[in-house]
Amino acid sequence: MNIRLHTLSEVTSVSGAPGNLTVTVQQQPRYVNPEKCTGCGTCLEVCPIHYQVQMPEQVQRARTAYAEATDEATVAAIIDAYREERGNLLPILLNINRHFNWLPRPALEHLSSELGLPLTEILRVASFYNAFSLVPRGKHIINVCLGTGCFVKGSPRLLEQLEKILKIKHAQTTEDRLFTLEIVRCIGCCALAPAIRVGNDTYGRLSADNVPEIVDYYRKAVGS
Repeated sequence: MNIRLHTLSEVTSVSGAPGNLTVTVQQQPRYVNPEKCTGCGTCLEVCPIHYQVQMPEQVQRARTAYAEATDEATVAAIIDAYREERGNLLPILLNINRHFNWLPRPALEHLSSELGLPLTEILRVASFYNAFSLVPRGKHIINVCLGTGCFVKGSPRLLEQLEKILKIKHAQTTEDRLFTLEIVRCIGCCALAPAIRVGNDTYGRLSADNVPEIVDYYRKAVGS
């Protein structure tokens, strides 16, 4: 007799006689509604986890190497600071994101191991909140408002100028990890349209001619 199950299923008991068996199956959560899934495969294209088959002896050495020798100790300290708190996943993710300016895969694997949470669950939370990034981001996040008020007053020209100067498109990061360019629909200052925000600094009533000066200010601040 062969029993073929989904990878998230587990046979917990078998009873009865040959030809008249009762099998109890424990189904793990899939985080996909099978009634709505059309099998289009889009989720596989955007999923941050690239599935790899791992033999049991490989599990303990599966963690990806940190970029810096001190990074693992930093993440361990963040986890230890919140280990005994209820609902500690969010504050730990916030502090890791604040330290690296994004959520590196090794840090998430480290967190999964320490808290005993599936990596898929951590990624589900991390991908839900805009405060987190699963890809490297620059030191300075430039938000260009394309909301109606800013759009009609010329913010697309600000975006074009920034893309030209930084040599990246929106949602990309410069090679030196200094700037990340993002589009937003509102930054809460319609009276200053068109506006952009760099980190916590807001610049309003801009023209494309103002953009090079703003970029140079943050470039010079790095070298000072």
